[in-house]
Amino acid sequence: MFLRKTANYWVPVLIILAMIGLTFLNLHLDEQTNLEDHFAPRWSAAKNWMAEGWSPYSEETTQSTLDLLELTNSKPELRSQGRFTDPAWYVILFLPISFIPYTIAKAIWIMFLQVSVGISIFLAIELSELRLNSLGVFLTVTLGMLFYPFILDYLTASMLPVFIMFTLLAIKLALTRQGNYAGFLMLLALWMNPAGLLVTILLLIILSGRRDQSMLQIILIGFVFLLVTSLILFPGWIPDWFANIIKLEPKFDWLNTPWMGLAAVFPGASRQLAIILHLATFIVLLVEWYGMGEQNDRSLQWKLMLTLSVSYFFNLFSDGSALLFIFPGFFLVFKYFSEKWKVSGKILYWVAFIITAFLSWHLTDDPLSSFPKTDSVLLILVPLLAFLGLQWFRWWAISSPKALIESE
Repeated sequence: MFLRKTANYWVPVLIILAMIGLTFLNLHLDEQTNLEDHFAPRWSAAKNWMAEGWSPYSEETTQSTLDLLELTNSKPELRSQGRFTDPAWYVILFLPISFIPYTIAKAIWIMFLQVSVGISIFLAIELSELRLNSLGVFLTVTLGMLFYPFILDYLTASMLPVFIMFTLLAIKLALTRQGNYAGFLMLLALWMNPAGLLVTILLLIILSGRRDQSMLQIILIGFVFLLVTSLILFPGWIPDWFANIIKLEPKFDWLNTPWMGLAAVFPGASRQLAIILHLATFIVLLVEWYGMGEQNDRSLQWKLMLTLSVSYFFNLFSDGSALLFIFPGFFLVFKYFSEKWKVSGKILYWVAFIITAFLSWHLTDDPLSSFPKTDSVLLILVPLLAFLGLQWFRWWAISSPKALIESE
């Protein structure tokens, strides 16, 4: 009883201490690993622009990043090779942390990543409405944060988890009629997480059915504002940005969606099969989006989870971080199991979740000591099962009389 009454005091203190502890742990782990560093180009671009006046896309900034990576015993990101490849307004986003010494700044950023993954899993539970008690939520979030792809994100200081969290939070805000905040978060997230475009379109459809244009207005106005502001602060950045992109990827060889990974199992027809898979899932999505304005809340929830699952398969680089898009649909499938069979459904959920966490490590060779690629089986099998599970429960979610009664 005393703990509940004083929770407003000790819970924030406990959270702050945990964040400080994670930061110190990240400092130690960073010294023990020699992996790609996704954070260095952003920190270096912001730091050198403020201190030296160098363009984020200049050769001086790139060389400074490479020198920094060599000094910290890290490797340049495979895709960027130490170059800053984001639109110029992301420099502004990283300005506050650029005033902190690099090793500490990176440890703080990794702590943000860890918190973002935890929040994303919690949001996935909230969006799916999976019924778990407080202990169950805590265990799910904690175990989920330890999935191997996310551990790899922490150690490489990835960008994606933070922006996936923005996407999931934007969904939550849009569904609670806070379109302005949802639009701002989507505006920041879309470049780093382009697969979120499908989710953005669906939210705009849902909000337009409610005669709410606030999210669309904020995205359009915000984009114009960021573009004009960045052109004032970084004159001529657009051609420099394109030049950097072209130097790194003159062709489209960088495209590697999960569907393309699955199609590669059949080398002779991989290209044709990849096109068919992408078109088929997109057509499924369009069919489900038809008549969105006439759907009840339960049906909208199912279609939203389906959209998140399909968005995963359009993830341009098959990043393991995008598994966060799968969690809401994964949880929703087991919510339906629990509705049908209360006890066995919960047992099945915990068995499946623990097995998935186990496989995330044991399908990968040489974890942490070098820079391995996460096994494609996990990145294809689990999302595919979640997608098929949603299809299996489609009638239960949309047309079942019992489901409709429960939604009331």
